[in-house]
Amino acid sequence: MRKKSVGIGGQAVIEGVMMRGKRSMATAVRDENGNIVVESRYIKPAEEKNFLFRAPFLRGIFSFFGTMVSGVGTLMRSGEVFDGEQEPSKVEKWFARTFKVDVFSVVMAISVLVGVALSLGLFFFLPQLITTGITQLFKIDTQANVGVQIGMNFLEGFVRMLIFVGYIALTSLIKDIRRVYMYHGAEHKTISCYEHDLELTVENAQKMTTVHDRCGTTFMFITMVVSVLIFSLTGWSSQLWVRFLIRIALIPVVSGVSYEVLKFLAKFDNPLVRALKAPGLLLQKFTTRQPDDSMVEVAIVAFKTVLAMDEDPTIPEQTFDTKLLKRKAVEELKKTGVSDDRVKELVCKATGVPVEEYDNISHVRHSRIQLMLKAAKGEISDEELEREVGKLNAEAEQKKTANAQETVSEQASEADSKEDQTQKEADRNADGGDGDR
Repeated sequence: MRKKSVGIGGQAVIEGVMMRGKRSMATAVRDENGNIVVESRYIKPAEEKNFLFRAPFLRGIFSFFGTMVSGVGTLMRSGEVFDGEQEPSKVEKWFARTFKVDVFSVVMAISVLVGVALSLGLFFFLPQLITTGITQLFKIDTQANVGVQIGMNFLEGFVRMLIFVGYIALTSLIKDIRRVYMYHGAEHKTISCYEHDLELTVENAQKMTTVHDRCGTTFMFITMVVSVLIFSLTGWSSQLWVRFLIRIALIPVVSGVSYEVLKFLAKFDNPLVRALKAPGLLLQKFTTRQPDDSMVEVAIVAFKTVLAMDEDPTIPEQTFDTKLLKRKAVEELKKTGVSDDRVKELVCKATGVPVEEYDNISHVRHSRIQLMLKAAKGEISDEELEREVGKLNAEAEQKKTANAQETVSEQASEADSKEDQTQKEADRNADGGDGDR
């Protein structure tokens, strides 16, 4: 039996959720003031890409590496909204200055490279090191026959899966990671709610399970299983570095095959398919947690944004009003030629902080920085600067108040609905009782 599926996937980020559809992607994050902020952009649909990006098996390879890069970028972008921008290292700044590239791009590239290196070491090199130690400890002749070589490949795969499961279990114990896993659960609930043809409300979404058969966790587990089968066909070299290089070279093949297996399994729902998906779904018990209503609300905002943009390409893209380190804001102002005292005055006017508390300021919103730069260049007066800052503050306060009122209104509406339902049930029971007598 075929199962309904929506072409929207997602990813949990820092205090939020990213949803990706056919033509757009959106990241919704709850900022430090409790407001939900959204960043969205349009993406190129699969059918408009080169054939290589759509071909079976090849699409899995492109999807794997593309998702990894965009995933790291989205995660870092969400961190800018919640925690503010972290100071790049001296090496990152030198690289950006030398090669004339954006610092954020350098940080993202280094993060991807470090992540890949750690993954290769943890899930490829370490299992081989352990199995090599086992063969030496028990004096196993790995070149005795094909059966022994296949057995050693399966042993290595089993060790790799144990390390993977252990890694997931350990990270789930970290407080900050647990919150990301809660948003992961909110993402799954929201998508499942839509797939079950229910209205996208927090109440309906919370009725759904936190596991989903198109989850990346399931994909990673399938990848582990597929890698065991594929690596078993390569024989067993006595030299560890040869085996390691073979595994690395076969990563694209493994990801391509795993992607097709996941897509196939997601289309059906029967006892056999459920049995095949069971281990991956079970693993999601570690990578997802029961979210609270506020997290589900964030996931729904991201999902609805993508849903609307996929249907209507005229909807404008949105950008986070992220924060910048005060030091960087000061550097931008000094480039205009203003004095240190003038810089301090502009920063305090733009942030609404008294001059005597200037040293306590750590970050400045980008929207305020743009106004400061205009004032520093004489494009607007100080009065206009304060007026525009006042508007921004008023808009933020109105939005915060509106969100609070909307929450109260929804809660009151839900309470009234439950009361009406209770009264109707009481009336039906009363009518039924009279009839029996």
